[in-house]
Amino acid sequence: MITRIKNYLSVTKKEWNGMVMLVILIALVLAAPFVLQSFRKDNAIDGKEFDKAVATLEKTSPIVNDTKTNAYKKTAPGVVIELNTADSAKLTELTGIGPSFARRIISYREHLGGFYKKEQLKEVFGLDSEKYAGLQAQVIVDASLIRKIKINKVNFDGLKRFPYLSFKQMNAIIQFREQHGDYQSIDDMRNIAILNEEILKKIKPYISFK
Repeated sequence: MITRIKNYLSVTKKEWNGMVMLVILIALVLAAPFVLQSFRKDNAIDGKEFDKAVATLEKTSPIVNDTKTNAYKKTAPGVVIELNTADSAKLTELTGIGPSFARRIISYREHLGGFYKKEQLKEVFGLDSEKYAGLQAQVIVDASLIRKIKINKVNFDGLKRFPYLSFKQMNAIIQFREQHGDYQSIDDMRNIAILNEEILKKIKPYISFK
């Protein structure tokens, strides 16, 4: 019995050498990460140096946001700016208006076809009542300069940039005209079900029936 167990557990020289090599390979694999780490030097970011670089950049960079508008020339007391003719440089002279807001005002003005009253500035994205209150005394509007929509000739493409109308309303205006003929006045447009009084009041200054 003992002899049989010895024969079962015994290994040949070749098998023994194979086991030794396997153990050596396992040891090398386990040790490799530690060996490599000892040769590598991490290039960690110095937080203080990074903050210093950012601060330097902020000091030397041009002012580009609307929270630092004091760097721009502002209107003198009593001087007013006409909203339908002012370029972006002129608009930055207004209190609280920097290049970003100036671009938004001009973009909205182009979509509208011009302002017919200065209160429309509050419809510009980001220009709230508080900001408007600070600049309203510095602006005027020449409503004669607005671009009129020839409602009896305009097509869908001619209406689609107009911000006061939805696509459904634009389509309804054109379809109603095609079915009933030209509009004679704003009263005719009251027959379009999806145009309420609020919308009609907004679009009236921009509509030409000629």
